[in-house]
Amino acid sequence: MIKWIREYPITEVLLRLTLVMLLFSITRFLFYLFNIESFPSVSGYELLIIFLGGVRFDLTAVLYVNSLYLIVLLLPFNGKNHRIFREIVNSIFYITNGLALFLNCADFSYFKFTSKRTTITVFEEFGNEVNYGSLAYNLAIDYYYIIIIWVLLMGLLVYVSKRIQKELIPINSVKRFFLQFIIFLFFITAAVIGIRGGLPPKQDFPLSPSDAGQYVKRPGNISLVQNTPFTMMMSLDKPVFPKQHYFTETDVEDEYSVLKKPLDSLQFRPLNIVIFIVESLGREPVGVFNKNLDNGNYKGYTPFLDSLAEHALIFVNSYANSRRSIEGSPAVLASIPSLEESFTVSNYSNDKINSLASELKNKGYYSAFFHGAPNGSLGLNSFAVQAGIDGYYGMTEYGNDDDYDGVWGIWDHLFLPYAIHKMDEFKQPFISAIFSVSSHHPNKLPRFLEGKIPEGKIKMHRSIGYADYALREAFKEASSKSWFSNTLFIITGDHTCTSYYPRYQTPVGAFTVPIFFYLPGSELIGVDSTVAQQIDIMPTVLNYLHYNKPYVAFGEDLLAPNNEKFAINYYGNAFQMIMDDWVIQYDLKKTAGLYNLKDDPLMTTNLVNKVPDVQTKMENKIKAIIQQYNNRMVDDKLTFETYY
Repeated sequence: MIKWIREYPITEVLLRLTLVMLLFSITRFLFYLFNIESFPSVSGYELLIIFLGGVRFDLTAVLYVNSLYLIVLLLPFNGKNHRIFREIVNSIFYITNGLALFLNCADFSYFKFTSKRTTITVFEEFGNEVNYGSLAYNLAIDYYYIIIIWVLLMGLLVYVSKRIQKELIPINSVKRFFLQFIIFLFFITAAVIGIRGGLPPKQDFPLSPSDAGQYVKRPGNISLVQNTPFTMMMSLDKPVFPKQHYFTETDVEDEYSVLKKPLDSLQFRPLNIVIFIVESLGREPVGVFNKNLDNGNYKGYTPFLDSLAEHALIFVNSYANSRRSIEGSPAVLASIPSLEESFTVSNYSNDKINSLASELKNKGYYSAFFHGAPNGSLGLNSFAVQAGIDGYYGMTEYGNDDDYDGVWGIWDHLFLPYAIHKMDEFKQPFISAIFSVSSHHPNKLPRFLEGKIPEGKIKMHRSIGYADYALREAFKEASSKSWFSNTLFIITGDHTCTSYYPRYQTPVGAFTVPIFFYLPGSELIGVDSTVAQQIDIMPTVLNYLHYNKPYVAFGEDLLAPNNEKFAINYYGNAFQMIMDDWVIQYDLKKTAGLYNLKDDPLMTTNLVNKVPDVQTKMENKIKAIIQQYNNRMVDDKLTFETYY
């Protein structure tokens, strides 16, 4: 009887799928171990629930990945024992599942940079790179252990699968044909139900990434429930932002308006604007932002920025609005956060927007964007066009490939001074953005700086030390220019970096970036503990210049005392907002997290439904932000001209 059962294709299919499910669970456990600092305070019971919930998501992914294998092997026809047929079927099985396992393994490390499972947009983020060979080589060298793990998993998959494979029973009668046909129909139907995540009227049918929230207590743990093939498949069709109607149009404007109407009574100040968007510049490596670290003995890795801070206005409670490089520029230059999806690769990337460049064009400004990577990298040249920026200067315009760092672009200590020198040719007033490239994996240094920059606790500390050196060179060049004293400099990071200290490994800490405002010889000096964010830079600059035309911005003027300051971002499938000493995490249906950052900086105690006044106030604010953001994206109403 057992031999008879094993000779049917359905037996081989079930055993092999069970094996793949087991391997998915192993990769989930390894994912947890590699990123354990991102999942603090998870009890053994919680972990059990997470893994059991993960089985449901694994089943959907495994059935989807193996759909072709299932159909080919279960269809009732003879010839399945032929060697060529077997090799084809096995190749399908090994290739598809090998790719799925590789995606899970890749997120062991990539998750540290994004704080969420990878989606299909990763290909659009890096789709314009031209240095795939050197990038792949460096990744393989630095993350060799992930390749080793994947090879071991593949070895186990192949070894056990071959042991499972048996000669299949021939279809030599009408009875056997109908039996196998019924099995085929039944299993394919069951597989479709499994892929969809169950049957209606279940609330989570069909299964979506956000449904992982029912198995966790903290939104940040949602990625533990999911698997990367699942999030990849679910993002094949870019998400359409659902329009929200928490408030009437009048009430949402009262709660949170993104239309800025400046006063028209002040004389415009035609200052030049230079914005440095520094790759991976988080707050952790900057000494002046961490005077209490290591019992007050922390020095950091940015001596130049620390010295500049004595003459600048710095915001020590400042945040990025995203976790990826392609999302930093829209936030800084156009006051557009990237929440559920990166704005530049979303369905709404062609919406008409206003930006610092487009608004200041009304005042006669010339605008430029500098990025030392190969032209087209991260799609920044396309965004520059959308933002109304006049000139784009990349590796092509730099014109000397001998200064290429071998991975990302021109060395920062050479490209940043080049950008400053190029600005000397611009007619004033001008606005320029400089996006650095070198402080990025594989964290290389120019040879002449090897041994001269402190190694730090992690590789990124040394890399930021080099970025600080490059900024010093840029300011040395700028200080010799006639326009230096009439220029407002802003420095921030595109996103934060990998971190060493626990305070920077929380869902809030993952977004901490510095913000500097420096105008030589001005009153912009001091330390401000107000909550600040990247999208505040545009309205702050425009108001400081006494710009007098209406525009749309999702941020607030940091220098206006009466504005309600906040920071918004998206973490672990939930919207996250920091305001005063609190942070709220909201998943479109309910508040999933509420923490007091002053009393609980590591976010270990969830206060949902325990502080009703605070929760209600923050819920209203974050709902208004979501409604304005989603609805305006969908309706293409991101400028003053299209606002109403």
